Amino acid sequence: MKSASRRLLSLFSGLILLTGFMVAGPTAAFAHPDDPHDDEPALDWNNYERVTLTKSVGEPIDLALMPDGSILHTARNGEVRRTDPATGLTKIINTIPVYANSEDGLQTIHLDPDFDENNWVYVFYAPPLDTPAGSAPQRLPAGADDSYWDAWKGHNQLSRFKWDDSAGALDLASEQVIIEVEVQRGQCCHVAGDIAFDSAGDLYLATGDNTPASAPGANGYAPNNDAPGFNPGYDARRSAGNTNDLRGKILRISVEDDGSYTVPEGNLFAPGTEGTRPEIYVMGLRNPFRMEIDPANDALLWGEYGPDAGTASDTRGPMGYVEWQSTSKPINGGWPYCHGPNAVYNEWDFATSTPGEWFDCDAPVNNSRWNTGLTDIGVPATEPQLWYGDSDDDQPWPELTAFGGSGQGPMGGPVYHYDPDNPAPGKFPEYWDGKAFFGEFSQNYMAAFAIDDPDGPVTHIENFLPNEHLDSIVAPPWRGVMDFEFGPDGSLYVLEYGTGFFRENPDAGLYRIDYAEGVKAPTGRFTATPRSGQAPLTVEFDASTSTDPAGSELTYEWDFTGEGEFTETGVTATHTYTEKGEYFPRLRVTNAEGKFSLVSQTVVVGNTAPEVEMILPVDGGFFEWGDEVPFESVITDPEDGDDINCDRALWQFGIGHDGHAHPGGTGSGCSGTIPTPSDSDHGETENTYGVFLLTYTDSGAEGVGPATGEGSAYINPKLREAEWAGEINGGEIVNDSSASGQRKVTGLGEGDWISFDRFNFTGISGVTLRAAAAQSGTVQLRWNAADGPVIGEVEFDENSGFTSASTFLENAPDETGTLYISASGGIDLDSLIFRGHGVAVPVPAGDALTGLEALVADSGLDRKAEKLLGTTLDVVSRHHANGRTTQAVAELQKFQNQATDGTNVTDTALAEDLFWAAQGVIESLGD
Repeated sequence: MKSASRRLLSLFSGLILLTGFMVAGPTAAFAHPDDPHDDEPALDWNNYERVTLTKSVGEPIDLALMPDGSILHTARNGEVRRTDPATGLTKIINTIPVYANSEDGLQTIHLDPDFDENNWVYVFYAPPLDTPAGSAPQRLPAGADDSYWDAWKGHNQLSRFKWDDSAGALDLASEQVIIEVEVQRGQCCHVAGDIAFDSAGDLYLATGDNTPASAPGANGYAPNNDAPGFNPGYDARRSAGNTNDLRGKILRISVEDDGSYTVPEGNLFAPGTEGTRPEIYVMGLRNPFRMEIDPANDALLWGEYGPDAGTASDTRGPMGYVEWQSTSKPINGGWPYCHGPNAVYNEWDFATSTPGEWFDCDAPVNNSRWNTGLTDIGVPATEPQLWYGDSDDDQPWPELTAFGGSGQGPMGGPVYHYDPDNPAPGKFPEYWDGKAFFGEFSQNYMAAFAIDDPDGPVTHIENFLPNEHLDSIVAPPWRGVMDFEFGPDGSLYVLEYGTGFFRENPDAGLYRIDYAEGVKAPTGRFTATPRSGQAPLTVEFDASTSTDPAGSELTYEWDFTGEGEFTETGVTATHTYTEKGEYFPRLRVTNAEGKFSLVSQTVVVGNTAPEVEMILPVDGGFFEWGDEVPFESVITDPEDGDDINCDRALWQFGIGHDGHAHPGGTGSGCSGTIPTPSDSDHGETENTYGVFLLTYTDSGAEGVGPATGEGSAYINPKLREAEWAGEINGGEIVNDSSASGQRKVTGLGEGDWISFDRFNFTGISGVTLRAAAAQSGTVQLRWNAADGPVIGEVEFDENSGFTSASTFLENAPDETGTLYISASGGIDLDSLIFRGHGVAVPVPAGDALTGLEALVADSGLDRKAEKLLGTTLDVVSRHHANGRTTQAVAELQKFQNQATDGTNVTDTALAEDLFWAAQGVIESLGD
C-alpha cells in the first residue's frame, strides 16, 4: 500500500483542509479507572468530532477509502455506493447481481495495494447460480438420499473489477474471478468475507463456517450435528474443523496478473500435504467477520463470533464466548472443538442426544461423516488474547461487557500508526499509536487494545468515545459498528448497521471521527417529504433536527438538485421538481464560527415508492417455535396500480438475538404462512424472538428505475424470562440454577417494576408467572406505565419457593405497547408464559384435544390422578364427537378444576400447563 499511500494522504489532507466540515463533541472525559493518563488530551472526548457523512447506506456491510477522499461502501443486496465528503453526495454506482438468502449477498470491498497503477477493486460476494429458491430443509425429504443436498451446493467468490474513473464506477465487464469458496446454500449463517493485504502484497480472505447458530440440537453449544438425515450444513466440523475445506478459515494467497493465484510459503499446510488445502493460513474459526493486517509488522488481527450458550454445561461444553485474536504465524483457532480460553466441547451424539468423549484442544480429531480432510488435525488450538461472555465476571477483562449494553458482537479493527509529518488537522493523536481498535456491534461501543507482541497478551483496554458522551452532546451514538478504517488523513471512518434487521435502518450511517480541539461543526439533519412521486412533485424540506454541540445559532442553505448551487436559505424550504429523474438535494448547516456540515438525500421523480402495510402478524404478537404463523400484507403502488405482482414481494423470517438476527427462512408472496423453526436452538438462557420483513419492488416507470417499499413485524416467543426485561427498576438480575433460564430478577418490592416493550396480546387469553415470595405478595401487570391500568394480578404465598400461578388477561388492550410488572412482598420473578395461540394458526379443536390427552399421558402423574383426568377427557371426546360443544366445555372446566385443586397434580407448573392446554381446547371449540 506504500506506493499509493502518499497520494492518498495528500488528497485526503487537501480535502479536509478545503471543506473544514466536522461534527460535535463535548462533556466530561472518560478514562480507564486505573489509567495513569487522566490529563491526556487524547482522552478528553470534547476533543473529538463524529461527522455524519451519509445516512444512505442500504443494509451496510463494508467500506473502502478511495484516493480522492471518497468512500465506497457495500450493501448486502448487491449495491455499491460512493459517498463524496466534499459534496455530501451519495450515489449507487453499481449493482452486482447476487444470491440473496440469509446472510448471503454482497459482502466486502477492498482496493488493491497498487490501485494507483492497476485500478483493481476486490469484492467478495455470492453469485446467483441456479440455487433453488427459499430455504433448504432441516432433514432429507422422504425417499431422498444424501445426494439430495448437492442441489444446495453453491459458492461465494472473491473477484476483482477495474475502476472506471470516467464513469465513477466499477467496470463489471472486467471481472476476474480469483477464488471460489464452496458453501451450503439455503441456510444461515456465517459468511465473514473480509479482505486484507500484507506488505508483500499477499491477500488474506476471511471465510465463515457456513453453519447456523440455530443448528438442531446445538442449544447454543458447538453445532456438530451429522446425525443421519440431517442437513450437512448443521455440522461445523465439515467446514471450520476440516483441513480440506476453505470455510471457517483465513486464507492467504498471491494474486497473479491474470487473476489466478499461487500459494506463498508459510501457510498452515504445505502444498501437496494430503487431506489439506494449502491456501489455509488460520483454521478453526466460526465467523471472523472483521480482520486487519498491521502494516508495521504484518500481524493478523480479527474478531471471532461465538455460539450462544449462556452457561457452561457438564455434558456439552463452555458457555458462548466471543474472541479477539492476533497472530504473526499460521494457527488453528480451535472451533468447533474448543473455544474461548481453549475450553473444550463434548463430542455430543446428536442422533441419541447423549454425551460422548471430550475433544482434545492439543490434538483435535475430526470424526464427522462429512469430513473430507485429516481425521487427526495435527495442529493444536491456540488460545486467543481476549474472550468474553455475557457479563463482567465471565472473562479476565470485565471492561469488555461493561463498556456498552448487552450481547456479543466482536469486530476486529485496524491498528493506528501516528505520523508526525501528516498535515491533516483531524488525525488521531500520538497517544493511540500502535493500539488496535475494536468495535462491539451488539453492545455499541468502540475500544482500543494495547498489545506489545502480536502473539502476546493484551496489556490495556480503553473505552473510546463512549456513548454517554455522544448522547450528552446530541451526536449520533455508536449503533451496530460494521466496519471501520483509518484513512491516510489519520481520521477513523466508520460504517454502522443501526438497530434493526435485513434493511436500511434509520440509525445506520457512514461517519468520520476527527480529533478536533476547539470549535466543533454542527450536525446537519433533514427530512424530505415526500421522497418520491410523479412530476410535478412538491417536496417539503425540514432541517429543524440539526444540532450544534455548543448551541450556536445555525444557518441553513439548500441545493435542491445536488449538482448546482445553494439557492435557498432557512430551516425549512419547499421545492417543486418538474422533470422526471433522480435528484440529490443537499443541506449545508453552518454555525456562527463558520464550521459546517453537508448532508444529502435522494428524491425520485417519476416513480412513487410502493407502500407495504403488514396486516398479519401483528407487531409484538406471540408465538411458539415450530408454529406456523400467517402473514398478510396490503401493497399499494400508484404506477403498478392493481397489477401488484406478488412474486416481487419477498419475505424473510429471522431469529433475533443480541441486537442482530439469524435469517431463518425466505420466500415470496403478498400473503402466506411462515414456518418457524422448531427451536431457536440458542439455549435456555438466550433471549430470542422472531423478526419478519416483507419488501416489494415495483416495476419502475418510463425513464425511472424500480423502487422498493417494506413492512415488518416483531413477534415474541410465549416464554419470556424476567431477566430479559427491557428495563428493571428496583430489582436485580442474579444467577439461580433453579430458575428456568438460570437467572431471575430478585427483590421486587413496593414501587419496583420491570417492563417489556413491544407486546401485543392478540390471541392471548392469560399468563402464567413463576415466582417466589419472601412474604405474601402480589404481582400486577399494568399497561404502558408503571402506574397504568391493571390488566392482570397474581398473588403468591409467603416463603412459597418457586411456584406457578396464572391470571386471565380479560382487559388486555387491542394494541402494541409496553407491559409493566410491579410487585410487593419481596418477589423473585423467574418467568412469564403467555397462554393462547397468539399470532399462530389456531390448532383445530380435535387436534388440541389430542394434544391435551397426550400431555396427561406423558406428565408422569400417579395412576389415580392420570385415570381421573383421563376419564374426564374421555367424556369431553364423546361430547365433541357428537357436536355437543356446551357439554364438552363444561367437562373441560371440570378438568381444569381437577388439575389445579392441589390434590391430583402437586407440581404447580404442570397444573398450570394442564389448565391452559384445556383452555386452548375450550377456545378452539368456540372458533
